[in-house]
Amino acid sequence: MTWRSLNSIMSIILIMGGIGYAVNLNQSASQALLFSSSGIGPAYFPNILAGLLVILSVMTLVKNLRDKSPKNIEKVTTHNSGYILVTVALMVAFLASWQFLGFFYLNVFVLLTVLMTLYRIEFGLKNSLLVALATSVFTTGFLYGLFGQILALTF
Repeated sequence: MTWRSLNSIMSIILIMGGIGYAVNLNQSASQALLFSSSGIGPAYFPNILAGLLVILSVMTLVKNLRDKSPKNIEKVTTHNSGYILVTVALMVAFLASWQFLGFFYLNVFVLLTVLMTLYRIEFGLKNSLLVALATSVFTTGFLYGLFGQILALTF
């Protein structure tokens, strides 16, 4: 993949995300519509930001497509693409298991343990697992204390 195609793909994704965000924001029952409200409401500033995102992404896309510099045709090499794919797959599994099974804090603990073990595997499996378990226990405990006890939020 070249820099030109990568920049084009990312610009298109940002354009679609900005438009989707603005449509979702304006269809929400709890938000005042920008065009039908008599003044500045809760959707005013987010709509401006979404519009700026779309405008700037379109400008970047046009500039990228018109640019003929040799840097645009260089190949993009992604180091550690296996780690990226495994992380994305684990995040999807985390969200799916949280959605269907619940148990947010258990899911966080398992996700952190697996990711930290995977990323530290060059230090040995036993060492990596020990560090991952210790860090996951403290991080999950902190999240439980902050969100579950202090803020009284349930997930």
